[in-house]
Amino acid sequence: MTALGDELVVAAGDSIDHWHDVTCRDYSASEYKRETGEPFSASIARRQFGALSLSGVSSAGFGAASLIRSPSDIRKDPRDHFMVFLVEEGGVSVSQEGREMTARAGDLFLYDQARPFTLEFQESYSGIMLNIPRPMLETRLPSAGRLIANRISGESKLGELAGTIVRQIMGLDEQLKDPTIDRLGGSALDILATTLDAQASNELLLTSRHHRLLEQVKGYMLAHLHEAGMDLETIARAQNMAPRTLNRVFATEGTTPIRWLWQQRLSASHRALTEGRVRNVTEAALNFGFSDLSHFSRAFKSAFGKSPHALVRK
Repeated sequence: MTALGDELVVAAGDSIDHWHDVTCRDYSASEYKRETGEPFSASIARRQFGALSLSGVSSAGFGAASLIRSPSDIRKDPRDHFMVFLVEEGGVSVSQEGREMTARAGDLFLYDQARPFTLEFQESYSGIMLNIPRPMLETRLPSAGRLIANRISGESKLGELAGTIVRQIMGLDEQLKDPTIDRLGGSALDILATTLDAQASNELLLTSRHHRLLEQVKGYMLAHLHEAGMDLETIARAQNMAPRTLNRVFATEGTTPIRWLWQQRLSASHRALTEGRVRNVTEAALNFGFSDLSHFSRAFKSAFGKSPHALVRK
């Protein structure tokens, strides 16, 4: 495999195992299955855009192939990101949480690295993968976990807009300062979140008692992010339910009330810092319920790839 700047190109004689290692090691542990052993050509080009990362992937003569992330893979490698896949050529199918769909050129779809999934690729394809830390999407789209494996048509106006945004970020080669990158990345995620929500709304209307209850609880938690003492018992008592019931409500999204609350607090502090709405890291932490500044800084860097101090506007 030959390195060309940020691009890696498969050379004659490179194995599928080598290709799988290169393409997947930055995303998650998984298994790759290919129907044929014939030679193939492929490339992947990566770029970092603040807390987001993007990869342009293409292959030809590859034969039908499947990428499988199983529960055992997740236990070994618990990365916690959402992925948006924009198909540029060919077709890619995804199966996750009992949902299955196929995306064609111009279409987008969302899948979750923290849950088992299968991706199936046509013989020749190309696309762009956008890797999004979970807190950065869920703070904009709390229902993101229910929007996986939904095709966003590239023929729709919103789908076309979202695809254009992903392509522009991938191709942007200007030297930008970190605050500009953070703001552009945040704006791009706002558009993607709106697109996902709008396109899937007809299939995922929140009409059931369970979903209404979930949104009610989330609304309460978001309104009280500043309260450092908010815990499971406090939330359950305020919503007139048992803690066990509260845990079951959030379990359908593969999370817990406290984990979700923690992610919202981190995301809210990140947005406050990038938008200049707080003067320093201490204010960003205390305004959103963090009382231990060291713990806050460690969790923030783990979630977003940089310390909160790096985002403070001078």
